[in-house]
Amino acid sequence: MNKIAIIHFSPLELYPPVQNFLNLIADQGDKKKLLVFTTAANNSQLDTFLSPAAHISIIRIGRSGGQIGSLKRYFNYMHFYSVCLLKLIITRPEKVLYYETISSYPAYLYKKIFNTKAHILVHYHEYTAPGEYTLGMKLTRYFHHCEKWLYPKLSWISHTNEYRMQKFKEDIFPVKVCNDHIVPNYPPAAWQASFKTTIIMPVKIVYAGALGMDTMFTATFANWVIAQKGKVCWDIYSYNITHEAKRFIKELVTDFINLKPAVNYNALPEILSKYDVGVILYNGHILNYVYNQPNKLFEYLSCGLDVWFPDVMTGSMSLVTAQSWPKIVALDFSAFENYHLEELLSRENCVQKKYSFYCEIALKEMYKEFILQK
Repeated sequence: MNKIAIIHFSPLELYPPVQNFLNLIADQGDKKKLLVFTTAANNSQLDTFLSPAAHISIIRIGRSGGQIGSLKRYFNYMHFYSVCLLKLIITRPEKVLYYETISSYPAYLYKKIFNTKAHILVHYHEYTAPGEYTLGMKLTRYFHHCEKWLYPKLSWISHTNEYRMQKFKEDIFPVKVCNDHIVPNYPPAAWQASFKTTIIMPVKIVYAGALGMDTMFTATFANWVIAQKGKVCWDIYSYNITHEAKRFIKELVTDFINLKPAVNYNALPEILSKYDVGVILYNGHILNYVYNQPNKLFEYLSCGLDVWFPDVMTGSMSLVTAQSWPKIVALDFSAFENYHLEELLSRENCVQKKYSFYCEIALKEMYKEFILQK
């Protein structure tokens, strides 16, 4: 039986898109043996993502995430890459899909030295600008240098939207890629919920995801919520919240903002569908969050919520609605006091629109290339 492999250094539990891809593979008829190399999460709040099918083996090599010393962190990297490469050499998969530069090195060595006929594929969850590689870890800077040898030889390369792909191509010039694709981060079709025709006071707003202070409009939005004096309430679900953000929320003198227990990905649809509006808070501190169409935008939308996001996120501006609902609204979060709540929520002159932002559609071509293509 031919084997294929996925390398995803970061824990699968933190990345719903790769979970969705593995679930999609499990649901199809092809039973090709798939090896998934990843790490275990240093986060007790998260349920471990288990293999969705017998022919998919999830192999966890070490741990990652959380606050650990630099020496231990680099040991974890070396341990992961050496064991992963060894297993690739032994099992000799015909195809290897890796996610992000941090996962690339075993695939690079495997293709260059040990199996030149292997097909290599890559998907990027995020966009990393050249300056971020320069200022980031020496390890990822070196890996990205190695990737440039790989790029012309890839069977597949994908980003989550056209903005990121275009920036990526400009960044690596004169190196060229040919098999480039766009694979958005959509939730499963099963998330589709019935939409609310009207929204009544108090408006129930939700934020689900990592939360911080410096890179998000957390304080600005919290102050606006408090200023509404009960017209809105805001609930926050976060498994990854900075100490500063947690302290800020807990020290607020208000009953209208609540920090809720973390929720695992599969439980989100039931939680989100209870709300009216989903909010996104990125302040665009790096280009990755400027050219962004985040998972949570589509997750909120699939669960029937209106979506509010900062207008600095130019990558999401094409999704803004004018005459349909659920509404996708771009707002100047630095001047939130200029908006009227009733106007933001109004359905007047708008028609209901059903979206098809489903991962089963977005991942179709990637599945064909990775699983079916010879």
